[in-house]
Amino acid sequence: MLSNACAYGLRAMMHLAKQPKSTFIAIDDVAERVALPNAFLRKVMNKLIGAGMLESVRGAGGGVRLLREASNIRVYEIVLAIDGDKRFTRCMLHFEACNPEKPCAFHAEWAKQREIIQDQLQTLTLKDIAETMRKYYLTNDNN
Repeated sequence: MLSNACAYGLRAMMHLAKQPKSTFIAIDDVAERVALPNAFLRKVMNKLIGAGMLESVRGAGGGVRLLREASNIRVYEIVLAIDGDKRFTRCMLHFEACNPEKPCAFHAEWAKQREIIQDQLQTLTLKDIAETMRKYYLTNDNN
């Protein structure tokens, strides 16, 4: 469902959510901690900076940090910033002409599922997913 870029962005954002609010983390360090390709992660992080979720500072002691509290960042916002809204508007089979008047074979069911997914992503915050990851997957706190 999510692109690799979006999954990478979510992993990086979860890592940043665990950091002290005033601390800037170098993107190289984020990439290393969450085991992601550095150059690719930089592109993803630039989208999140542009969307107003991250603040960046260049130079020694610079890096990125959350611009807002993790509890005030919806997962849906992150997905939109990285993948755009095509995940929620595009035909499952990628037919350009697919619409309610001229539906593809999956149109009605995919529309229902897409709405459920959107609602879930709009409800979940970055704080929610970061805490779940910490609880179940990040026992050694490497990510």
